[in-house]
Amino acid sequence: MPRGGLVKSGRPVSHQDDMQGSGIMNEAGPIGNPDRDGDFGGLVIDPSGKLREPVVCSTVRTVLVGSHLWPFIGAVTGTLPLLWIGVVIFWGILKDRSRLVDDQGRELMNVMLTFVLLVVIPIIGWIALLVWIPVTLVSAVRGAIATGRHGEYFRYPMTFRFIGN
Repeated sequence: MPRGGLVKSGRPVSHQDDMQGSGIMNEAGPIGNPDRDGDFGGLVIDPSGKLREPVVCSTVRTVLVGSHLWPFIGAVTGTLPLLWIGVVIFWGILKDRSRLVDDQGRELMNVMLTFVLLVVIPIIGWIALLVWIPVTLVSAVRGAIATGRHGEYFRYPMTFRFIGN
């Protein structure tokens, strides 16, 4: 693999492979834009089509696992409204050191903002929470595993993307 090149299914991706517009496309849609050097900063696409960062230091892995498990821990302990502070702190400290932390911090903030939105909308939001909370708790565990083990750019289902790239 060329250093910093994007790999799809074990082979380097040329600029003609799957290109549309300004970003590379896979079956799921756009996955990124080249940086100034024309490569994708070492990100890989595994055979299942998931975007991953192949080299993630242990500190970043620990922060990512902890950040994904914050909502789960908050739901179990009843401190969920306060736990967004921990995610913001981890994200704020490490977002410049790792694109993965920055991306997952944004994703977790979107999850928290979606929760707040559903809580403040009477009746419809509260009914939606009955489905949203279990799905999000399961996704939090899945996200912790995916980012901690594989360095995967994980996306939560049923989440509004308030904070973009």
